[in-house]
Amino acid sequence: MLLTRKEDLSTPYYANLQAQHFSPGWARPEPSMWAEPKPKFKPAVWRFAQAKQALDASHNMVPADMTERRNLIMVNPIEGNSYASTRHLVAAYQCVMAGDRARTHRHSANALRLVLKGKPGIATIVNGTAIDMIPGDVLLTPGGCWHGHVNEADETGYWIDFLDIPFVQLCEAMFFEPYPNGEMEPVTSRGPTPMRIPAGEALGSGRDAKVVEIAKDVMPTIALHLIRLPKDGRHEMPKNTVNNIYAVSSGKARVTAEGFSEILGHGDVAAMPCWHAHAIEAVEDAVLLRVSDEPLMSKVGLLRTAG
Repeated sequence: MLLTRKEDLSTPYYANLQAQHFSPGWARPEPSMWAEPKPKFKPAVWRFAQAKQALDASHNMVPADMTERRNLIMVNPIEGNSYASTRHLVAAYQCVMAGDRARTHRHSANALRLVLKGKPGIATIVNGTAIDMIPGDVLLTPGGCWHGHVNEADETGYWIDFLDIPFVQLCEAMFFEPYPNGEMEPVTSRGPTPMRIPAGEALGSGRDAKVVEIAKDVMPTIALHLIRLPKDGRHEMPKNTVNNIYAVSSGKARVTAEGFSEILGHGDVAAMPCWHAHAIEAVEDAVLLRVSDEPLMSKVGLLRTAG
């Protein structure tokens, strides 16, 4: 039972409970359990063109040696939130200018990147392996891996980061370690690596609708799916407890949910929190990356679909 009159909680009895750091379960100001999920996070969209403009402007305002990473975090527009894109995941646009570097570090959070604009000479270095950042590639950085970024090309490289930092923060289990002396990790190898997944190879040839899971079981909290849709192709997701972030690698697609309809182009991102049935329809041939917390929800027994 919940008391609805505020004065019921202002008596000396309740004041004494509060002073002793107790809260009466029969007089909660709001329920702690519901018949079904009531997510606070909302469907939201972020545009690469806007992020690119802001990142480019930062070049003259924020020197590289003053920032661990030159990135823009995609903050879900709900009251009180200052970081997460969905409850357990965060996405961010990041760039490295020509001649710049992003120092090596490692952390307990899992991370990955979808490359939007790059060329040989722009690389991420994961545990000593230099990986060229080629547009469309998905690059993995499981928790605990050393990683840094360098740009030895003549143009800026851009990508989208995805991490499970919000979940790790909720668990209060975050560890972060900069590389000794703030240096870059030396490159010890180049070439093929399981940390690089070219989208074209994963999806194969053709224009048919296709959904492929990649990097299965590599990161215990994050699932990755590449989605290919021909023009007018449609992919539907039922209402379930999984939190999703979608990024367009190529083409254009409309993402719809109740009260939400946005067309996404190259590099645009949409967050689709749990308990939101949604659909993706290709406005033109499109490839999208879906990043979700499905493995996490499955492992803890909270994966459930409506109906």
